[in-house]
Amino acid sequence: MATRERFGRVSVLGHAAACVTLSLALVGCSLPFGRSEQPLQATSEPKEIVLEDVGTEGAMPVAMDAMPEANYYGVGETEGWYEEVVPLNTEEYADLTEQGFVSTTTRPLSTISSDVDTASYANLRRMLRDGYDLDEIPDGAVRTEEMLNYFSYGYKTPKAGADDLFETTVHVGDCPWNDQTKLVTLGFATAPEAAEVTERGSNLVFLIDISGSMDEPDKLDLLKEAFEELVDHLDENDCVSIVTYANGEEVVLDGAKGTEGRKIMRAIRRLRADGFTNGEAGLRMAYDLAKDHYIEGGVNRIVMASDGDLNVGITSESDLHDFVDEQRETGIYLSVLGFGSGNYKDTKMETLADHGNGSYHYIDCIEEAERVLGTNLMANLVPLADDVKVQVEFNPAQVKAYRLIGYENRAMADEDFTNDERDAGDVGPSNQFTVAYEVALADSDLEVGTTDLKYGTGATGDASSDEWMTASVRYKPAAGGKVRQQEWVISQKDWQRDPGEDWRFQAGVIEFAMVLRDSEHVGTADYDSICELVGDPEANDRAEFLDLVGLALG
Repeated sequence: MATRERFGRVSVLGHAAACVTLSLALVGCSLPFGRSEQPLQATSEPKEIVLEDVGTEGAMPVAMDAMPEANYYGVGETEGWYEEVVPLNTEEYADLTEQGFVSTTTRPLSTISSDVDTASYANLRRMLRDGYDLDEIPDGAVRTEEMLNYFSYGYKTPKAGADDLFETTVHVGDCPWNDQTKLVTLGFATAPEAAEVTERGSNLVFLIDISGSMDEPDKLDLLKEAFEELVDHLDENDCVSIVTYANGEEVVLDGAKGTEGRKIMRAIRRLRADGFTNGEAGLRMAYDLAKDHYIEGGVNRIVMASDGDLNVGITSESDLHDFVDEQRETGIYLSVLGFGSGNYKDTKMETLADHGNGSYHYIDCIEEAERVLGTNLMANLVPLADDVKVQVEFNPAQVKAYRLIGYENRAMADEDFTNDERDAGDVGPSNQFTVAYEVALADSDLEVGTTDLKYGTGATGDASSDEWMTASVRYKPAAGGKVRQQEWVISQKDWQRDPGEDWRFQAGVIEFAMVLRDSEHVGTADYDSICELVGDPEANDRAEFLDLVGLALG
């Protein structure tokens, strides 16, 4: 997976032990683009430099030779001294290429893996609240499907006792930012029950990064607070283990009962951050421990909490991909909780979750911890359907072209839809995910490039039918049994002059994502149109969304 570092690396060698708390004094996660970077020059004699202490009165003197090995740049050199030292921003995000319109005569099928992650939205919220400008937000941090998934909608769910695990809700309306297209949203939802799995209990192994990079208030300290929320939702059927990793790995809790809340929290509160980040060793130990306590037919899941800065052992996305792919065969799921800023490695965190059969969430505040580990605990930790794939077939006689919105790193080969050996996303009970398409009908004036094929595609469509497309979902029930496939038809009758509040809000979220990415498809989307689509929100999370739009565009 291609990545980009927003800023270069500068290494400062010194005596880490003499300045353990330096990172707490260097507040401010974002270095503006275009600002010059100067490597700090080590000297033979310790000299004092002034570090900007953002948010407090005065400044803090620190001896240069006492600085830990880290990434900084110096400002205001005077006679070998720097007036200010600022941490470099070395966050990493995938280089995602936005998908354009596809001619249905060339390719009538669109196939993707499901995605129930929400990390992108919470991470963007952190950036905007920290004062990032639009040109400072990496395109790879803006994953539209995760922004849509963050919010709850009034989707239909399967009836109690039904064999099918999914129900879909279709909304179609005139596209707000392009008068030549329609906006189609497909909402997939699962039932709240997963009794067959939860009654057998949960085997949870928490893999916690306690390396030096986690020694920040928004990392290990916030993680400790988050666990308070989790412990309140455990019971006697749950088995909890904790593995930590830094220079080495250690089992700090082995198979405690979920009712032993005090014991679990004592182990968490004793954690201290220091050293390098050997994620590979920690992962291996966590999988071994999960195997030791494996519950047949129950929930068996590792939850990794880290800033993703793995710098010892396996460190590349491709190697992490291969490692967790191998472990997936054990029946143990791997979910990921991201923390922190400045050196956050989004690429590695997403790779681990995607290929470990788990979900990926970013924790930027205690309220988000309560949401992920409390309100949505069942949806995030309990498996219901594995290898969930979605395929949409468009009728070329009715649809000229389509554009899949988001899912840039979730696209699959069309033939993999029925290949049940091909891995895809996993979905829990009480869960939802949204797939959105911008669609140009046959009579649209939208111009779409096509390729003249010598032998043609045979994709002429059925002109006598009013069907626009057929959406199918294919999955393996986590409780066992045969692979299932469901399908729904979307036609002219699904188009509505007023497709509803959820659809309008989703359109506003998509517009915001396009503006953040400076999308070539942004059309008429802007601050005013987003606010108009969202309207007067009653739900707190939608009021928060408008606040973020105001921070970015207002």
